Formats: sequence, C-alpha cells, structure tokens
Amino acid sequence: MQIILYSTIYLFLALNLNDEVASKPGKMSNKALDFLVSKWKLLYTWFDINEDGKVDFSDGDLQRSRFSNLNHLSDAEKKTILNQFGKWWTECVLFGKSELTESDFIEGMSNKWETDKKVFRKMMYTCNNMIGNIVDTNNDGSITKEEFEVILKTGGHNNSPLDEKFFEDYHPIDDKVPISVMTDSWVTLLTLEDSTKPDLVKSAIEFGV
Repeated sequence: MQIILYSTIYLFLALNLNDEVASKPGKMSNKALDFLVSKWKLLYTWFDINEDGKVDFSDGDLQRSRFSNLNHLSDAEKKTILNQFGKWWTECVLFGKSELTESDFIEGMSNKWETDKKVFRKMMYTCNNMIGNIVDTNNDGSITKEEFEVILKTGGHNNSPLDEKFFEDYHPIDDKVPISVMTDSWVTLLTLEDSTKPDLVKSAIEFGV
C-alpha cells in the first residue's frame, strides 16, 4: 500500500514539474529553435561571400567594393558608403568579432534570441533597416528593382530570373518596394518561429536565389 502511495505522489510531482518547466516564459521548444537555427544557417552562407568557410571582413570588403563599382559611385559617395558598410558589417554581421565560423554565428544568434526575444527582434529590425538605407542610393525610402539586384550581385547572387522573381514577390508599386516592407521580410526570416507561416525570404533562398 505504501509503495503504491509513494509511486502516486512521485508521479504527481513529476507531472507538475514538467508542466512548470514547459510553461516558463522565454523558453523555446527544441523544434522552434531548430527551425530558427536552420534559417540562421542560410543567412550565414550569404555572409560568406568569398566562400572560404568563414565570415570575416574580407567578405565585407568584397561586398563594399562590388557595391561601389556597380553603382558607379564618386569618390565622396564611395567614402560614405564604405563607412556605412563597415559599420553594418561590424555591428550586424560580425557582432564586433574579427571572424566567425558557422558555429560561432549560430551560438551568438541563439544566445541573443534566448536572452531577450524583444531585444533581438529590435536589433534585427535596426540592422536590416540599416542595410536597406545603404541599398537605397537615391534616398527615397524605397528599393527599386535595380537597387535590389545590385545588392544581390554584391553577395554573388547573379541569377537574373530568380532575382527578378524575388523582387516581384514583394508586389512592387511603380517598380519600388518600401524599405520597411523589405526590412519586415528579413526580420521574419530571422525571428519567425512558426514553420507553417509564409516566409518570403526563406522561400527565395531555398529556391536558389
């Protein structure tokens, strides 16, 4: 009788402990985290522009150089853009480090996400808005098809039909997409935990852009 009673009490405590752990705020299921990690890995491959298996400022320099050349910038414009790109790469890609392996990048993203989701989302919005404003070379608050294709080419994405489809998926008006719309789509890529919901950027990358 006592054995049955003790077993019942143990089972009750174990079930309640599991419920308490599952309901703690800020804790993600392994499935949700795995989904986010799979998308962060996609992003990491985009940052490894020279395809040497790591991300460092040589990738940033390559992107900055391509951006300047494709936009035919003057010396004064080039200096401004180089500084802006440098700030973006330092703060938003490398997190202040000199070099990142894929595991370094994923660990950094995971730690930031699990520490405070709201702060992470705000950081992702700020970073993606920052690059949007760099891409917007005519400073009209929108990204044209030409500006969109240029930034893709700086990362080595030169498949014009796929790039064009990617842009058209944003449903541009007068051949323009507001920076805010672009920003929201990339924040969705980096923070959306629900794999059943639409993710425009993820779909484009997986399609081969």
